[in-house]
Amino acid sequence: MRTTEVLFEPGRQDIVVTRGFAAPPDVVFATMTDPALIPRWWGSRRFDTTVEEMDVRRGGSWRFVTRHREGPATPYVFRGVYHDVVPASLIVSTLQFEMGGPGHLQLVSESFEPDGDGTRYVNVALFQSVEDRDGWIPTGMETGIRDAHDLLDELIGVAR
Repeated sequence: MRTTEVLFEPGRQDIVVTRGFAAPPDVVFATMTDPALIPRWWGSRRFDTTVEEMDVRRGGSWRFVTRHREGPATPYVFRGVYHDVVPASLIVSTLQFEMGGPGHLQLVSESFEPDGDGTRYVNVALFQSVEDRDGWIPTGMETGIRDAHDLLDELIGVAR
């Protein structure tokens, strides 16, 4: 199985995530942008995800609601706007955690690069400050990202 690398460099405002997938960029991109498939991988195994909105085009928006599978049913709402979408190549969007209020906005760039028979996926999340970025680190988000990517990898394998 391929692994996800999550890089938090001290003093920086970004988190860089890389992952190799054993499918071409168009397949990875299609799987990651299909609203019907999002609940099967987004948010990790700990959460159930509902897609309330997902219009993957420049100027389109998205809104996902996640809830713990076990424990409190508190909804965690994430939303954003697509600023650039190049099929099978690039997505630039915002991500905002609604409960976080001001200061919890990220600019996210996701690239899908051919890598042999597969794809090298790179996600760069740029935060408004180092402090804001550092606030996400202890939330378990790294484990969640790794788990979500493993689920995505399994889903891509089934789709092929």
